Amino acid sequence: DKVYESSSLRKGVVRQWLQDICYAEKFWNTIADVVLPDLAQVGKDAISAKGDWVVSQPPSPIGWPSIYLGIGVIVNQETPPHLDQVSAPSLLDLVVSLGTHDAHFHISEIGTIFDYKPGTMIYLAGKVLTHSVPKWGKGERIALAHYMKDAVHNRFGLPRP
Repeated sequence: DKVYESSSLRKGVVRQWLQDICYAEKFWNTIADVVLPDLAQVGKDAISAKGDWVVSQPPSPIGWPSIYLGIGVIVNQETPPHLDQVSAPSLLDLVVSLGTHDAHFHISEIGTIFDYKPGTMIYLAGKVLTHSVPKWGKGERIALAHYMKDAVHNRFGLPRP
């Protein structure tokens, strides 16, 4: 069976946004190549394999800019304590903090609170470690949550580190 690309990728505003963030995604991909080469390769393998499996309707003229298979955008929302559901335990998610806020990033199991200023990048085993971003003082908070999809890797027959 074929895998179908998200219908949101058909929207012009989404395609434009992907083009607009392409330079930043290349930067974050390069960092992953250096600090997490196995994870970066797993993502590249999945993107390469998608050509044989994924149906784009209509065909997408824009290449996916990230080594991650999904990007969630969180704007001005508290993030309650949770575990991520779609990734493999051995794959690290990437959360990038943007905006003008003074938020903190909590990891429950290790009792740690990180400063989460704009520009902060956190690699996290989000399926294993409960994490949250509670209410913050002032400012706008934007988070780009990058993640792999374990089911996609399974479907493509790709190993994980």
